[in-house]
Amino acid sequence: MAAKEIDVYLESVPEPQRSTLQEVRRRILSLLPVCEQCISYGMPAFKVEGTVIAGFAAAKTFNSYYPHSGSILDRLKTDLMGYECTRGALHFPMDQPLSKKLLKQLISAKLELALGDLALKSRIGPDELWRSYGLAGPARRALIGAGILTVGDLAQVSPQDLAQLQGIDPKALETLKKCSGTK
Repeated sequence: MAAKEIDVYLESVPEPQRSTLQEVRRRILSLLPVCEQCISYGMPAFKVEGTVIAGFAAAKTFNSYYPHSGSILDRLKTDLMGYECTRGALHFPMDQPLSKKLLKQLISAKLELALGDLALKSRIGPDELWRSYGLAGPARRALIGAGILTVGDLAQVSPQDLAQLQGIDPKALETLKKCSGTK
């Protein structure tokens, strides 16, 4: 449901901002494949283990990225030269998405701050991703074997099809439903 709320939010944003923010969303999801999409403070956001890690919003003349921390942007000050920043927001052009490299730096810094040992680097491989979400070996192997490597991939598969995979038990199915935001 929360992913649909973000879809509704983006539908209300005029072009070229909509396309730009859709690309930022895709990039964030590729970096945080085991996240929960939600609306936080009225804007699209992405949670890992209950903690908001990243968010974005459209403004009248620019877009904003929100790390949901007052210290992240200051920590990455040299990497953010050329961007306008407030204490809690990074402003970027309406028609230019943030690079995946910069998003990775921002997200990694927030993960390290918020979740300690669960930094982005420990979430790169699909097995580690699914393990970090609490899935047992058979379920992880089933997902990887079926080519379901990210939450984005998971969103393309129905719960009925997931249940048919060897190794996906009811507990794993419930976890995957929560992960993808389906019921």
